[in-house]
Amino acid sequence: MSCVRLLALFRRARVLAALGAAGIAFSLAPAAHAESTGEAEAKARALLDQVHQLQEQVKRAEARYDAALGGVAASVTDAIQTDRASENAAGQAAADAALLDDRVRGLYMSGGPLALYASALESGDITELQSRVIVVGALVHADKDVVRADRKVSAKVAAMAHRAQAEAHRQIATERNVRDVATRVLTLLAQQQRLLDEARSRVAHLQSLDAARAALAAQTAAFGDITNSRLASLGVMAMPPLYATYYHQAALTCPGLSWTVLAAIGQVESGHGRNPGVSSAGAMGPMQFLPSTFAHYAVDGDHDGGLNIMSPGDAIFTAARYLCANGAGGGGDALYNAVWHYNHADWYVQMVLTLAQKYAA
Repeated sequence: MSCVRLLALFRRARVLAALGAAGIAFSLAPAAHAESTGEAEAKARALLDQVHQLQEQVKRAEARYDAALGGVAASVTDAIQTDRASENAAGQAAADAALLDDRVRGLYMSGGPLALYASALESGDITELQSRVIVVGALVHADKDVVRADRKVSAKVAAMAHRAQAEAHRQIATERNVRDVATRVLTLLAQQQRLLDEARSRVAHLQSLDAARAALAAQTAAFGDITNSRLASLGVMAMPPLYATYYHQAALTCPGLSWTVLAAIGQVESGHGRNPGVSSAGAMGPMQFLPSTFAHYAVDGDHDGGLNIMSPGDAIFTAARYLCANGAGGGGDALYNAVWHYNHADWYVQMVLTLAQKYAA
């Protein structure tokens, strides 16, 4: 079992313990007025009817969450594949150009068209001379046409690969594509828990109540299973050299913090600057800071004398400072908590730490 999974279970255990304690305290609280057994059961069953309705909503919400996380993984995979295709196309175009250059160079080193025409003049017969000149001219022009055509094809293929790469980068899904659907699932699960706690406070033992509690546990586990399954298929993206430099340099400002954590956040938040648009919450830039948070922790990482939320250097160094202020240098659960402060969602923390492990591999 990975350390990410262990930390997630540890955090979940603390949450469940807190919920359990709250539920026990609530169940022991005296009712506002005395209820008969029949009244208590009737109210409990009414609450369970609401729980059943929420369960159906959770099923649909978890399906959307699964699709959203899958979309993140798929878009990253597409971007990785188009990056490779673009690199291969560029390499092939360069190789083709080199071969064509060698071909042209070979033609001229052997004497080129002038040598070919000179050989035609060796004929003493005017009719044969005319025939040789026609043949030589055809050969020379054909060779030039082939060179021009091959170069045009190579350039076209490289351009198509570059356009596909740019489109894949624009379509990279990030944390912003998952947040709302994940929040919807967690909100519905919390609503179920509150209703079940209220039902339990009225009726301690009811078969349908036990079944509803088991269903809630199953749906909660399903949310975790979706997260783990989708994150396992999430790949790491190539980062621009400038970003790689900033990730490494910024990590040094927080002893104990690995550059891989910054790189993971950079990928999750914007695909290393490929999709730095403004979120529905108002966060922006390569590391998706709220302007108020950025202003409080801002660092001039690119040393240009200004503080710019859209600057990769400033954003990455600011992220390192923010994480460090929340204990990221301590590693383990302290790192988990620091990343959780960056985005208050356990699925987000798991995504970041999973990617960080993959970057380190």
